[in-house]
Amino acid sequence: MLPGNARFIATMALSLLLPGYVFSQKNDTVTYTIMLSGTKKGALKIVQKAPGAYESWYQYNDRGRGDSLHTTWQQDEEGFPAYIHTEGKDYFKKWVTEDFSIAYGKAQWKNNAERDTIPVRRKAFYVSLQGSAGNIIKALKAHHDQIKLLPFGDASLKILNQHTVGSGATARKLWLCSVSGFYFAPEYFWTDEQDELFAKTSDWFSQIMAGYESYLPELAAIQKKAERTRSYQFAKELPEKVKGNILIRNVTLFDAEKAKLLPHSDVLIRDGKISRVSVGKSIAVTAARVIDGTGHTLLPGLWDMHVHFSEGADGILHLAAGVTHVRDMGNDSSLLTTIRAINNHALIGPRVEIISGLIDGAGPFGAPTGALINNVEEGKTAVRKYAAKGYQQIKLYSSLKPEWVKPLVSEAKKYHLRVCGHIPAFMTAAEAIEAGYDEITHMNMLLLNFFGDTIDTRTPQRFIIPAERAAKLDLNSPEVKQFIALMQAHHTVADPTLVALEPLLTARDGVLEEKNKFIVTHFPAQLQRDMRAGGSGLPVPPGMDATYRASFDAFLNLTKLLYDSGIRIVAGTDGTPGFDMHRELELYVKAGIPAEKVLQLATFGTAVYTGKSKMLGSISAGKIADMIMVAGDPVKNISDIRHTRLVIKDGVIYDPSKLYKAVAIEPFYEN
Repeated sequence: MLPGNARFIATMALSLLLPGYVFSQKNDTVTYTIMLSGTKKGALKIVQKAPGAYESWYQYNDRGRGDSLHTTWQQDEEGFPAYIHTEGKDYFKKWVTEDFSIAYGKAQWKNNAERDTIPVRRKAFYVSLQGSAGNIIKALKAHHDQIKLLPFGDASLKILNQHTVGSGATARKLWLCSVSGFYFAPEYFWTDEQDELFAKTSDWFSQIMAGYESYLPELAAIQKKAERTRSYQFAKELPEKVKGNILIRNVTLFDAEKAKLLPHSDVLIRDGKISRVSVGKSIAVTAARVIDGTGHTLLPGLWDMHVHFSEGADGILHLAAGVTHVRDMGNDSSLLTTIRAINNHALIGPRVEIISGLIDGAGPFGAPTGALINNVEEGKTAVRKYAAKGYQQIKLYSSLKPEWVKPLVSEAKKYHLRVCGHIPAFMTAAEAIEAGYDEITHMNMLLLNFFGDTIDTRTPQRFIIPAERAAKLDLNSPEVKQFIALMQAHHTVADPTLVALEPLLTARDGVLEEKNKFIVTHFPAQLQRDMRAGGSGLPVPPGMDATYRASFDAFLNLTKLLYDSGIRIVAGTDGTPGFDMHRELELYVKAGIPAEKVLQLATFGTAVYTGKSKMLGSISAGKIADMIMVAGDPVKNISDIRHTRLVIKDGVIYDPSKLYKAVAIEPFYEN
């Protein structure tokens, strides 16, 4: 699906982010350009109607999705909003409204998920769920760089850098500001001499004053350096590198090759490798670090086979949750630099085992990253470039013409690259398999096979049609059986990403999603609020609520059918690092796959699929020390996979509680 969440697109990397903030302007009108991966996709226009009174129009197009919001607001001389009214459509085109006001010591607000009134005894900055208003930088500066937020939480400010863009009359002196208190990592803003927003940049989504778009790479590079300074410090402080033996005693070992538990096991680690495994008998050896595994289960590190890896919090979130290996499914070229930094231990993160080169057709629905092509020859050139850079896989996307698929697959095979991806518009999954796809990503793409070849999968129809029709699909029908047989014959692999699809069909306003119930109270306050607000899914037409929910059940049922039919499933998320991996495994068990088999497919099974099982995927003597220890028994209760107490990657120990603290999450356990 590629990054693009209904509420959090402004700072996308994973999955849970914050709305972008807007700042007051002294000019009557100011316009910002909205950029997705360097391509203009929309605009924000702000008009000052009177002193402190503003009106804005915000709209962008991300493959047929994207917010379209109209906001009016009033703010005081310090930038604090006193009144806000927003209406329009959210990322998935659901109608939303929000109202806020503060007066006489009372703040009140109403939106699709909330309706509340609270007393206010000191100045506080309201954070909108929809739209944005006020000048948080000015507010912070007026209060010694620390303010209260509404409904709750605190924000703090740091000024990190100063830089000038342009020359002569167009020159603008800018400051890079870091604001903490909203997310796992600080939010970054470029402001001008009047403390007004000039730009906000990230790997996926950027906003910059119109006319200055060419300076985005320059500003992004400076910001990236500042972000990495923080990340490099974590990489020095958080890992525990042990000189000598590491001995884990009396742990229940998950034998990932046989998918069974082995109680009372000892595991000895030396120089980053597993030196010895003993079941039922203690290992008598002197160790520099002895770990008591009583009451815990030791498993190989998990593999998330569908991520779009970003710097910042991603690496820490993956590792803290026990994800030690990932496959990137589409990114910009900066990923190669990030991978080198992780491999050199300059950044904390999982090993990026596979990199996918994304190819899509150019046009209004083109992917927000990768190679956008206009013909087959351009596609073949892209394949060759990816191969030369060491990519192992090609991912084809929705805007490609169906007749381009087979020649692009053939070109990829020349370079021994696997091919996976979305099903292009007006093509079926069966046709993609026959054209040479090795793997199909997202369960909705598989289900669309049964609804004809006239669906424009470039648009949200790729979600809406399965939501409306999957509930009535007969999985015992000849059409389904024929398709399963085709997958079997071609050894086609499925990457369901159920966790990314679940909220699209089942999320409702004001309802906490099932996947967030265990974790919500540990998150920063503003993220807790957003999670509790729910409503991050598709607009549900009247009378279709039960159908949409039943259709997601069909997603689960087809996943189980694929498993029972011997189709390889690789566990991937396309969402929030770490936490969504746990939910993906829970959903497989909910679908009816035995928990021990789910754990196997997410560890040893994936190592086999990627050709790395000789050194990874199971806890065996001679293999790389790559494992996680969780409290409880995830075979008995798959949700125990959430209870990570220890992570070992390349023989280096990571304490999840310390990792979570580094990204503003309250630890789930203290070691």
